[in-house]
Amino acid sequence: MHKTSFSLKFSTKQLALWGMVLFAVSAHAQLAVNEFNSKRGFTDETGEDVDWIEVFNYATDSVFLADYFLSDNPDNLDKWQFPNTYLGSQELITICASGKENGAFPSHWEALVVAENIWKYWTGSSPPPNYNDWNQSGYNDQNWNSGQGGIGYGDNDDNTTIAATPSILMRKEFQIVDVLDITHLLFHADYDDGFIAYLNGVEIMRSDNFANSSPSYNEFTTYDKEAVMYDGGIPESQLFDTDEVQNLLQSGTNVLAVRVHNASANSSDMSSNFFLSAGIASMNINYQSLPTWIQTPLVLPHADFKLSHGETICISDSNEIIVDSVYIPYDITRSISRGRLPDGTGNWCYFNAPSPNESNSQNTCYSGITETPVLDLASGWYSAAQQVAVTTPNNATSYYTTNGDVPDRNDTEVNGPIVIYNTSVLSVRTFSDVGQKLPSAVVDRTYIIDEDNHGLPVVSIITTENHLWDWNSGIYVMGPNASASYPYFGSNFWEPWSRNSRMEFFDGTKTKQFDAVFDLEIHGGWSRAEPQKSFRIDAKSKYTGDIEYSLISRKPEITSYNNFNLRNGGQHGIFSRIQDAIMSRLADGTHIDRMGYQACIVYLNGTYWGLYGIREKFDEHYVESNHGVDKDEIQLLNREGALVGDDSHFLESHQIITSTSTSAPNFVEVLSTRFDLENYIDYFVFETYIQNRDWMGIDWELNNIKLWRQDTLGATWRYMMYDTDFAFGLYGGNIYQNYIDKARNPSYPNQHSQIFDHILDNADFRCRFANRYDDLINTTFQVDRFNAVTDELKSELAPAIPDHVANWSSQMGPNSYSYWLNAVNGIKSYNSARIATARQHLNQSLSLQGQRAVDLAAYPLNSGHIQLNSITPELPWDGIYHGGCPITAQAIPSFGFIFSHWYSNATDYNNALQDSINVVLAANTTLVAHFDSCKNVVEGTIQQEERMLKAAVSIAATDPTYEWFYNGILVSTDSVIYNPLDGNYRLTIRFDSCEIQSEVASVNNGEYGIHLFPNPAVDALTVQFLMGQPENMTLAIYNTAGQLVWESNYTNFVGQFNTALDVSTFARDLYFLRITTPTKTYARKFILID
Repeated sequence: MHKTSFSLKFSTKQLALWGMVLFAVSAHAQLAVNEFNSKRGFTDETGEDVDWIEVFNYATDSVFLADYFLSDNPDNLDKWQFPNTYLGSQELITICASGKENGAFPSHWEALVVAENIWKYWTGSSPPPNYNDWNQSGYNDQNWNSGQGGIGYGDNDDNTTIAATPSILMRKEFQIVDVLDITHLLFHADYDDGFIAYLNGVEIMRSDNFANSSPSYNEFTTYDKEAVMYDGGIPESQLFDTDEVQNLLQSGTNVLAVRVHNASANSSDMSSNFFLSAGIASMNINYQSLPTWIQTPLVLPHADFKLSHGETICISDSNEIIVDSVYIPYDITRSISRGRLPDGTGNWCYFNAPSPNESNSQNTCYSGITETPVLDLASGWYSAAQQVAVTTPNNATSYYTTNGDVPDRNDTEVNGPIVIYNTSVLSVRTFSDVGQKLPSAVVDRTYIIDEDNHGLPVVSIITTENHLWDWNSGIYVMGPNASASYPYFGSNFWEPWSRNSRMEFFDGTKTKQFDAVFDLEIHGGWSRAEPQKSFRIDAKSKYTGDIEYSLISRKPEITSYNNFNLRNGGQHGIFSRIQDAIMSRLADGTHIDRMGYQACIVYLNGTYWGLYGIREKFDEHYVESNHGVDKDEIQLLNREGALVGDDSHFLESHQIITSTSTSAPNFVEVLSTRFDLENYIDYFVFETYIQNRDWMGIDWELNNIKLWRQDTLGATWRYMMYDTDFAFGLYGGNIYQNYIDKARNPSYPNQHSQIFDHILDNADFRCRFANRYDDLINTTFQVDRFNAVTDELKSELAPAIPDHVANWSSQMGPNSYSYWLNAVNGIKSYNSARIATARQHLNQSLSLQGQRAVDLAAYPLNSGHIQLNSITPELPWDGIYHGGCPITAQAIPSFGFIFSHWYSNATDYNNALQDSINVVLAANTTLVAHFDSCKNVVEGTIQQEERMLKAAVSIAATDPTYEWFYNGILVSTDSVIYNPLDGNYRLTIRFDSCEIQSEVASVNNGEYGIHLFPNPAVDALTVQFLMGQPENMTLAIYNTAGQLVWESNYTNFVGQFNTALDVSTFARDLYFLRITTPTKTYARKFILID
């Protein structure tokens, strides 16, 4: 027996004879579920970890799979149809239960383009005509050269030899018979020295040796790369799935276009060999044979559902007859699958070594999983040593560890109570003594003896000891490849390794909230080199899944976490530990994306590991939880490019913005279609005010840059602020450094700095930026506000600092409480001094006209507020702004007041009677908003007219609302009362911040007013009357014979009745409308005519 990947390759001759091959297909095929796992454990062709189902054909004949269906629901058997291919006798196929809607599957692969085809190419020092369209299908390349690929010079390995050149443009057009028949594309590139490849004008791959994202036509690469095929190597490749194929290819003519770049004018060689292959769904043969050296990727079918415990996997035929089914138990884990032994026909087993896409013959069959032991002492805090009693299931033995290791039979056997003398973890596991069973799941406890949590949450991390400390594989140690100098590159802790671990989480009241199984990684940049390292917690679905708990108290709305970081304070870990947390919390209320922060204590395998900060991780899950955007529908970039999605929109934005004149009247409008301007301005204000050295390529290469957008038309980019440890003068900075200038022209220029530098040349944006800068200095960074935020965070940590100092002071931690306190106070002192220089730098960098004092007040006191640009401070208030950029003031009346006029000493501002004004700051300026009491300037009256009462207001009111009261009962919210009853009426009118009441108006008509119109009527009859108190009411229409024609009942009706009745189907005649209440009856007659 052998496995079948169904990434098959056939020679042209074999494929041509396909239809002539006689398959002996069983009339009663014997397909069986052979093995499965609902906790993922299989990596598909895109690198995604997916659930999987292995299907085996144990018949003696081949089976045509498309005659069968797969489902996880017996009530919906045809949920997913198997692919259009054959499964041979004693062969198996693995289905990825990924939930992907388009799980197209290739029956075979063919070549669309090979290097040896005849290509069109262009060389020289100048680009070809219509260069902007050269990579598009339909481009006129008749005047280009033609030659067999590869094209190049030197090394004697080229089919077409050319003279030395900075670059080659290559085009190869090809035909696609049916794009829907293409399931995947596979692109290979063998080159010297660099390339950018396009398919129908869309970039699909490039080498990594270009200095910027948009290299010019004849630009050299940053370093040379050697081709590999001439020496027997396999070239670089890129796989594209079905969805990407449909966006890249089209039926008919397509073009593969490649731009090849040399490393220098003196380069001794240049090579260009490119291949494009396609996975074909059908068995049709339409293209070229695949080169024999190409190893096609393992591409398996994808079912459009995922697996969950409690479901039933079903294989059924086209008659909806189930040919095999199996229940998914609750005790499956990523490392334990269910399968048959022998393949296809054997009994169901538990396997502790899942074998997707392989025979089960090498597995051991386990009949079940041993029950877990029961521990009588809960995790938590205790004042003295404790005894733990362990209850072991019958016919089993329990073993335990206290170092984080998962217990096995070589560990200590439980023979009685376990005594816990000091803070420790305890891990217990049970092994069956009879039959062939797998050991139980591990049971973990955390016991904290005579220690306090100081009101902070506690994270107890439990992991196998070697996961941390083994010299070769431990993630926390230097390891054999570490460099001797800080930050010890090459160390194990610089590797992107993750280790399976467990966790218990306790809130600040010492109450356990959850436990979890997760992947543990070391997190951070250079702070990895510190003795106390940061951790990344990755709660993958293959374990216990997302953590369903609100980890961060200031973000209670976020109750589910796919991952989070435990941060050691970064480069500020040996100082304040909270500088980045301060900056993040200060950004609350701005438009910046920022990480939440929650102080906590970490225990590592029962050892106190000190203070940490629980931090969100900036990834697609953050966007989904904080903005409600589906994680699969975003583009997320960092300094190196795309983390999620692609960076094409950003690169296009860079090109559009930097090439648009800053004097263009629509410049800011263009900018706003690419970036969220409120977010952009706040982000750059914050980063430049706090003088973040580790950002924007200012002192080092571009770092700590992330931004995202929803992957949809019209969505804009938003920046994410993080890692501000190197701000506020850490390690040599000072308040006099102008970071606006540094961000515009950093030591390492980049696309972000280029955009920032360019847009500040636009007068409109420059003033928006300057005014918001001043707004934030006048509020967020003011000493009182800044110190309040800092002191709040300080008070959270202060009680726990002595324990932390005792643990880490000898290993690059704060060496005393007073040292830590001085570091925190130093942040406050730096901010206090920074305010003045920040204003000076703003004035200098943007060529403004100097600082201007602005005083705001409302008259009379407490009569209103003033929104100044983007802030609404408590009045009276004073702040500093800059001349050269007008400010905007909006008067907002308090309840019961109405705006009257402005008073100002400014000589240049628009109409003083308008509530919103723009003020040019030629000098220090005072603005006083005058308000009048509504009672003094507004009058509301009731006007009586025939059969109605109307509301009247003495001034023009914006969107007024009305409440009519009849004898104290609310009867209408309209501006008019029709057919008022006899009695007293009062009217309340509300608009803006005013509420006024009319004088009482009395009505004395002497009759009950019922108005029917038009009368005579044709199709509709409007009925108007007023019901002065809640009553049950019946409306009825009778003909002249006294017969009921129409009726409608109302419960507790009160107020204005004003309804048009449809009488179009009534006979043309005389009728009577009767209104009946428990106490009275009223009647009116009407006539219907043609």
